[in-house]
Amino acid sequence: MWCVVHVRSGGEGHIEDFVAGLLPDTIHVRCFHLIRGRKKKFEGQWQTVYEDLFPGYVFIETDEPDRVYQELKKAPKPKLLFSDEEYVSTLEKHESDFMERLADRNGRIGISKVNIGADGRIDYVSGPLLSMGNMVRRVNLHKRIAEIETEIMGRKRILYLGIEIVEDNRSLKKYSLPGSA
Repeated sequence: MWCVVHVRSGGEGHIEDFVAGLLPDTIHVRCFHLIRGRKKKFEGQWQTVYEDLFPGYVFIETDEPDRVYQELKKAPKPKLLFSDEEYVSTLEKHESDFMERLADRNGRIGISKVNIGADGRIDYVSGPLLSMGNMVRRVNLHKRIAEIETEIMGRKRILYLGIEIVEDNRSLKKYSLPGSA
């Protein structure tokens, strides 16, 4: 089961360490935030960059969300919590299962490699989209991202995941010789 803690954006890495030190080992398995890899073009070269998928959110994998909630309530508010209303929320099972398929054990979401056919069809060769290509609602080849719409943390969200073009066959034209049919 995954719990979600809303924290100040930009300090997720520090909060992970703080939470890991605050919670006893008996009630949590891991604490992480989700980071996606994607390609961006800098000075004409494609570079891999890493960005927070959900800025301001830290995830805790645990079998005891109520104990996590009680322990985190003891934390100094300015240090950890962003709002007084909700300290910890729990992801639904289908939400955490989806995120487990998407990210590795460290919370990193890799870049999916794609091939583009002569007809413009996109085939997922490797990466997280290989098993969930049917969920992609739009692909922006210029920005090298695929959009997935899903429900996470109680509301519909669009996730932008990185893609890398391995093979692009769109420019291949089929020519026929004169007199052949």
